[in-house]
Amino acid sequence: MGGSGVKDSVLDTLAERKYLRGLLSAMPHGQPVVLIGSWARGTATSPWSDIDVLVVGEGEPALAPSRLQVMLMSSAELRRRLVAGDDFPHWALRFGVPLSGRKAWESLRRELLPEAPWPDSERKLQQARRKWEAAEALLAMGDVPAAEEEVRFALSHIARAELLSQQVFPLSRPELSSQLEAMGNRDLARMMARANSPQPMSEQDVRDALAFVRDKLKAEARPRSASQ
Repeated sequence: MGGSGVKDSVLDTLAERKYLRGLLSAMPHGQPVVLIGSWARGTATSPWSDIDVLVVGEGEPALAPSRLQVMLMSSAELRRRLVAGDDFPHWALRFGVPLSGRKAWESLRRELLPEAPWPDSERKLQQARRKWEAAEALLAMGDVPAAEEEVRFALSHIARAELLSQQVFPLSRPELSSQLEAMGNRDLARMMARANSPQPMSEQDVRDALAFVRDKLKAEARPRSASQ
């Protein structure tokens, strides 16, 4: 794709290509637009991997095609979330691929990453619980595909919490199962691999995943309750 730094194989539709070209041309000169997530890592899997783009600065990007997820964040917000222990800005600064504003992005990386605190694994557990609760509610309504999507996120948050607690920085979602396997956490690795398989989960798969997440959250909460 001319000038954007994104290969044509990433952007499957004309609408996606046109949108990203328009986004890059609309941004002020030097403003970072950064490819993040599994596409930045070259590990995207169909059909679960969206194309995630971070815009650092001000403004309001136009509504993107469904597979393109565009996030807007000021440099001040990026810094605040990084200091607060959020793993998202940490991940973006480590692995993000600038499509424009490379000089400004590299400057932010050099300034922020060396002093950044290690991300807080407890934040990931809180996010996992919210996704698990949403998945439970959706399954109770009979919406299995929506419940599957939510429990997939819940498992990802659990996986990231586990890796962070062991001082291993989580990579992209398709890579988490391999990282967990290398750590010896085979049960969670297998659950992550199933959730990210191209084959949709059955209703029983979703129920099994929900039970797994519930038990993990209970096990994580037990030591904190006992110490209080």
